[in-house]
Amino acid sequence: MAQKKQVLVLGAGAGGLIAGNYLAANGYRVTIVEKNDYHLFQPGMLWIAFRGHDPERYMRRVTELVKPGVELVKGVVTEINLAERLVKLSDGREFSYEYLVVALGAAYDYDAVSGNRELLEKYGDFFSGAEHARRLWQAFSSMKEGTLVIAAADPGYKCPPAPHKAAFLAAETLRERGLLGKVKVVLAVPFVHEYSSENIARIVAPKLREAGIEVKTMFTVESIDVEKKKLYSLEGEELGFDVATVIPVHRGPLDKVEPETAVDEDGFFKVDKHTLRIEGYDDAYAVGDCNNTPTSKTGVTAHLGGEVVAERIMGYNAVFTGRTNCPLITDGEALFVISDYEHPPVPVRFSKFKRLLEDMFIAMYWPSLRDPEKWSPLFRAYFEATQPKILAKLGW
Repeated sequence: MAQKKQVLVLGAGAGGLIAGNYLAANGYRVTIVEKNDYHLFQPGMLWIAFRGHDPERYMRRVTELVKPGVELVKGVVTEINLAERLVKLSDGREFSYEYLVVALGAAYDYDAVSGNRELLEKYGDFFSGAEHARRLWQAFSSMKEGTLVIAAADPGYKCPPAPHKAAFLAAETLRERGLLGKVKVVLAVPFVHEYSSENIARIVAPKLREAGIEVKTMFTVESIDVEKKKLYSLEGEELGFDVATVIPVHRGPLDKVEPETAVDEDGFFKVDKHTLRIEGYDDAYAVGDCNNTPTSKTGVTAHLGGEVVAERIMGYNAVFTGRTNCPLITDGEALFVISDYEHPPVPVRFSKFKRLLEDMFIAMYWPSLRDPEKWSPLFRAYFEATQPKILAKLGW
């Protein structure tokens, strides 16, 4: 029997692990390149930053998450040459491939907005790692009065409900401590409504009011004065704070990609939105936050994209639909922001059952990365049952 082809996967996030482990389970020779020793469950940073959870709760060694037989290489990818099928690392090592899966995520540009790097260094944030999330918890948990501001520097950030979840978790902590009202939570969003989707905004807005969260719409952070404790918006307004965190501008993950036409002006890989193939190349794919698909950058899109890419490499006609399934939690309730390429987010309801589902998804997260071929039938059954075209009729 002919030997299976060599697949090089760049990045051991959700998309990279799903694709790499899925292919390894089907006999492919897989190499995964990852710069970090630990994989961080990124939504966990919200719980570290606003509920004080131990970061280790949301971290696993990458070596525990790859299948036997997968070659794991620790290194920093600095260059991809698609024409020559060549990947270079910062230490000079080079790797060739027969198939390439780019799963490097998005890079955070803290210098795109004046003052945001200084803000990060002073207060931390809930986007750039467990250490910074822990620093934000230290700043937030020491507040006895004043204003906490959660804002964004650009509408195109990953996990659209993230700032809303942050505000709800912060309000819950303050309420438990008897400080809600003495410490004001302000959510500043770069949208006309309380959420990017009007359908979801109508549902979320009353919950925000009930939680005592003040919302400032059409506020896109343009600059920050850390000394004066002021945020200034692109729309010409200003907002004072005592502690603040601003989601940074997102960019593509690499400075050097050949040809340059393979990435857009922001550095994201240009892909066919249904196959996730990098434009112009039949042997290279980009999954998750590093590509330019017209859908939200979320863990679910990375997960589903990883499966689609693995199956296409295996010769199946798998199709990526742009499906999202973003949890938005309050104190004891949740909803899922569900959409795909053909359907905008459907109107759904908050419920305690969905909050339980979110906890179940978190529990299944680690094993689903390690053994995606075993967990795939369960996830597919869920996604089939919760298609936007079905939920739109049910009002789920």
